[in-house]
Parts: sequence; C-alpha cells; structure tokens
Amino acid sequence: MAEADLSSVMPIDTSPANTLKDQAFTTTSLEHLLKRKDSRKEFIIVENNQKKAKSAAWSMFGFPARLIEDGTYSRIIGFTSCFQCKSTYTFQSDGSGSTKHLLRHNCPKVSSASETYQEEPIEKLMKSKSTSSVTLAKEDFTKMRDELTKWICSSMRPFNITHDPGLRNVLQTVIEIGKKYSGKIDGVDLLAAPTTISANIHRLAEEYRILLRSVLIEQASAGCLCICPDLWSDKHRKINYLGLIAVFVNKNHELFSVDLCCCEYNEADKTGDSVLKAIRCQLDLYGLLPFMDKKKIVFTCDRGPNILKALKGQPVILCFAHRINNVLKKGFYQQERKRAIRAATPSSKDKRSKMDIQSSSKSSSSEDETIAPSPSKYVAANTSVVELSPKARELLDIITTCKQLVKYVKLTGLNKPIQDAGGVALKQVTVVRWLSMSNLLESIESPIDYLRSILAKSTNSRQSIKLNKINVDGLKDLICLLSVFRDVSLLVQTGNRPSLHMAYIAMNKLEHHLNGTDVDKEGESITLNDRHEGTEFFRKRLFQLLKSMFSFDEKHLAAAVLHPLYRKLTFASAQWKTMAHSFIRQQIDDILGVDYHDQTFLSEPAKKKHKSMEDQFADPDDVNIDSENDIISVSASKNDELDKYLRMSIDDIYKQPNPLSFWKDNESKFPCLSLIARRLFSIPVTSAAVERSFSAAGLVVTKRRSSLDPRTLNDILFVRSIQNILEQRPNFFS
Repeated sequence: MAEADLSSVMPIDTSPANTLKDQAFTTTSLEHLLKRKDSRKEFIIVENNQKKAKSAAWSMFGFPARLIEDGTYSRIIGFTSCFQCKSTYTFQSDGSGSTKHLLRHNCPKVSSASETYQEEPIEKLMKSKSTSSVTLAKEDFTKMRDELTKWICSSMRPFNITHDPGLRNVLQTVIEIGKKYSGKIDGVDLLAAPTTISANIHRLAEEYRILLRSVLIEQASAGCLCICPDLWSDKHRKINYLGLIAVFVNKNHELFSVDLCCCEYNEADKTGDSVLKAIRCQLDLYGLLPFMDKKKIVFTCDRGPNILKALKGQPVILCFAHRINNVLKKGFYQQERKRAIRAATPSSKDKRSKMDIQSSSKSSSSEDETIAPSPSKYVAANTSVVELSPKARELLDIITTCKQLVKYVKLTGLNKPIQDAGGVALKQVTVVRWLSMSNLLESIESPIDYLRSILAKSTNSRQSIKLNKINVDGLKDLICLLSVFRDVSLLVQTGNRPSLHMAYIAMNKLEHHLNGTDVDKEGESITLNDRHEGTEFFRKRLFQLLKSMFSFDEKHLAAAVLHPLYRKLTFASAQWKTMAHSFIRQQIDDILGVDYHDQTFLSEPAKKKHKSMEDQFADPDDVNIDSENDIISVSASKNDELDKYLRMSIDDIYKQPNPLSFWKDNESKFPCLSLIARRLFSIPVTSAAVERSFSAAGLVVTKRRSSLDPRTLNDILFVRSIQNILEQRPNFFS
C-alpha cells in the first residue's frame, strides 16, 4: 500500500471547490493512469480517512487523486481504487455509496501473494523473475476492448457487465489456467456446454442444500430462525411459485438471509391448507418440520388471507411495510375511488368479475376494508369520500391530475423537452407500491414552471387546463406528508442489519409527523405549517388509521429494549414498557426456569436533540447512570440480567444502528439476553426479502428465457444466494 503511505505525508485537498469532476475520467482510464510509471506521481491512491468509513473494504481500497498546480493532491470524486492492483470502481462517497461490490473484489496481487505451494526447480526456471502485475500493451488492450464491445452488441448485454464480479473471476481463472500450459489453448475447451452448466447448477444446488441443512437446524434449535413466505406468478408463462427466505443471527452474532426456494407451486388451489402443505414440503427438505411443529420458527409475512390461514397457530410477525402501504391506500380512498370508477364505467359482466377477482387477490386489501375504527374516537378515519369537504377533495383531485399529467407526458415524449429546458423527468407511480406516489409528486413539483411553458405550446389544450388544477400549496403539502411515509418504508426494508426494532422508530416518526411536529437537519424541533386547508384533515385521517390498523407486537418492543440506542423506550408509554419487559423476563424464564417479578417504572431523563430518523428516537445519553432517574425498570427482589443491562453504562461505540456487535462483545456478561437478542434480531420487520427474491426471479425469467424449467430457476436463485453469502463469509459452512 505504497500510495496509502505516500498520502499520509502529502497534503490532500478534498474541498468541494478543489475536487476533480468525475466526467473527465472513466474507471478504465483511471486504472491506466494509476498504473503508469512516472516520477512526478501525478496519479496516486489516498486512504479513506472519513470517520464513518468502517467497512473492511477500506483496508484494500482508497480514492484516486491527481497532483495539481499548488503541489497538493485533489481527489477525483466518484471513484475508488484498489491499492494493490489499481482496479477502479465507481463509488459515491456522499453516504449513498455501498461497499458491497468492493468487498467482492478478488485482488490478483493479494491472491498470488497468498498462494503457498512447493514449486519444482523446472517451474522456478521457467517462471518469469518478475511476479508483479503487468500492464497490457496498447494493441492488446484495444483488441480486448473491441472483442468485449462486439460481444455486448451481438448478445445485447448491458454495458456494466464488464464490472460484473463473476465475469472478472472467470477471466482471472482463465488467466491462471493459461499459466500452467506452454502450448496454445483452444478457447472452446475452456467453455462448458449449456447442458453441462444446467446439470452443474442442479449438482451445486444439492451440495449447498446438504451443507445448509445442518446450519438451519442449528439456528432453529436455538430459536433463532425466521421464515418469510409468499406466492408469486411470472408474467410470461403465469406459473405460480412459492418463495421462502430464511433469516437468522448465528452464534457469532452475524445476520444472514438465504433464499431457501422459489419453487413451482404445484398444489390444486391456493387455500390456506394447500399453502401450508407446500410450505411444510419445502421445510422438510432441510429437516425443519419438527421445529415448526414445536413453534420454534417465527414467520414474517404480509396479510394475504391464504398465508395467514396457512400459518394459523404459528408465531407470526406481520409485515410493517405492507401495513404502512395499506394505511395510505385507505387514507387517500384508493379502493373507494376505484369502486366508484368501475361502477360509473359500463363493462361486461365477465370483465367486472375478472377485476373483482384480481382485486381480492391483493394482499390484505379485503382485511383492511373490513376495519371499522370507533366512529366517536376516529371521526376522520370514518369519513367517506362523499362526505369530504371541498378543500380535502381538492387534494385528491391534485393526485388524480398529477397521475394523468405524467401519463400524458410519457405518452407524448415530452420528458426530453422538459429535461432540455432544465427540468427533471416525470416519474410514474407503480401499481404495487402506493408510496411511489411521493416520487411522482416530487417530479412534478420541481419542474412545474418548465411544464407550464412546454404544455402551453402543446396542441392539446386539455393538458393545460389540467395543469391549472394543480394547487402548488396542496402539492407541496402532499409531498411533505408522503415523503416521511416513504422514508419510513425505505428504513424498515433494510436487508443487511436487524430491523425488528424499527417498528418502534417508524411509529414514533409517523405519529410525530402526523401531529405536525418534526426535526430539521440540525436536530431542532420544528412545527409543520400546512399551506393548504385540506391537509389537516388527511393528517388526522392517516393518524387515526395508523392507530387503528397497527398495534405493536411484544417482540417489536422487546427488540427495541435490546437495542442499546432504545433500551429505555423513552418515547413509549408505560403500558408498552411493561409489555416489553414482561416478554423479556418470560423468555429468561424459559431459558433458565426462574420466575420474573413485577416492574417498577420511575421518571425518565430529559430528551435531547437527534438528527436522523433512527437517532431521533434514541434514548437520551446516560448521565450519572446510578441515579434513580436513569433506572427504567428494576426487579422487586433481585438484579437479573435485564436490570443489569438497563442500569449499565454503554460505551458510545455500541450506540450505532446495528446492535449485534454489542451482544457479541457482551455475551459472557448477559448469556440469556444475548440469546434473546439473537432470536429477536433474526426476525425482519417486513417481508421485503422474499419480494427481492421474486424481483430476481423476474430478471431470470425474461421473454427470452420464458421456457426455463421452474426447477432450474429455483436452483439458480438458491446458488446465487449462497454465493453472495460465501463472497462475504467464506467460512459460512465451517
């Protein structure tokens, strides 16, 4: 890491005014410039010294920088490079970048240096004295570039396939194999036939399943296994699939998610009994049925009636993201307005019957429609669409008009003129997620002036009239209202760290926002002032629907208690604290067979400023931890593990979004709580993982591959999931 050492003694200017624009370079050109030998050292790699740079990838990667006139190095933004082999990737260091692809990097220099095998004298003689990486000659690089370009064009592959880690590994393997042979190798001999690859996928999948079986049984035995089930149908052959995702925290306090299956659903119907039979059949492949029968496996799922009936009697956590989505659908009268449109539109009996069937198949829609909050307590939640005030109805009309406007702009190709005029492209709402409405409204609010000028030139006068219907104040209020729901939904759907406690964060955030209070970027409390007269009604309606349609599970709150940032449940009621502490002590009782005692709740410390959503609802910092005011719950007769945990002073290093490092380091001090933490943090708060698996399946089953055997699809996704884990944790099966 010579460049890293060099950067520690040379001045680096990373101020925004003195950083080089990424448009001037590409990953390929930067690699060549970094490999270039020159005495000036015009291009080097500097270390990432940012405080938040905690990923292991930064031990191998840094930022490319260029020597400028004043003798300092200016970082080239938008890229990161390997210290050893100079491989360069695109990377945004503003907080939006991910190091996942960096961790997959297989540095040839590191790999070659780590090889330890005994060479024969003849091998040493024939090997080149120099083992350092060489730079391709210009003509060879040009030839390789042209061949890649021809392949990408002829096979219609995406341009970024050249950055695919799998392709790079294959090419590196070819190079390593080529070193062993002195004669010419026919490229055809290196490539297996399609049928061979297909058969090998099945073989590899079976090997992985055998290895995974013991891993899952170990987690289920400890009560640390969660399964996310769902059903899906591909859009080409309309084959039904059952998806199962396994999520667990192992004994090293590492979180893993494995795609157990996306297999063909062969049952006669989709009733609860049939779905249960299909789920049990798949779990039996891994020897998990005894644990399901003993209710030692927790399930996270949406509110689909057939899934709920199949899992009746099992420990179930209902998907929080689906509930938020349905609160918004009901809050803005989506179902009522759709029924009104269907009733007003003449259609054949068969067509209406088909539409009704499709509507009833949507997850939890029928359940949400039957919810009838108390009319006296939740007046706004029980207000029908025909009872709306003119101002409240105006907000619904803004949403309808915006959707029609975006559809018109898309169909007429006006996005390009809008972008040329300095605006941004308008975004359509998706059918699956109502929260995408936030993105649609934001895309209209930003370039609305450009829209006015462009649509004024349009020959279709109806669109100009529709644009005049959009009240700007109402549009801004809707964006403000929906953006928090979107942020909450994105937060809870994380897949790389525990999420069960996030229901506590999300509900607090939504309730504060809907009550008209929030925090600014500096963590200061602010009051939200509505611009439009109809906004207040929808704030009340959404708040009341949220309170009536969602209730905390004891596991949600217990997970928050076992997170160092939220252990005191500062923003929860005494009732919720009692529920959480009782659940934890019951779990301790199950582990040790000891009784737990009633809790005593004392006063809480003062709240402090917090900036991010997760940070906003953290407990106040521990000050004088032994004082009476800092004790949230005490046992009446003895200091059990929960008391000790609630009383202890926790180092700031553990006050981070991921709580698993705390429980790993404190397992010996809190053996029972550590096990309970593993169990709770193995449960995702949403079923987003299985949705992501179906998205991957949709990328495999394309129009060009619609005849793919469902068994092959199942094995492809399973091997892909295991490979992703092994790239991060090579000793996963050890």
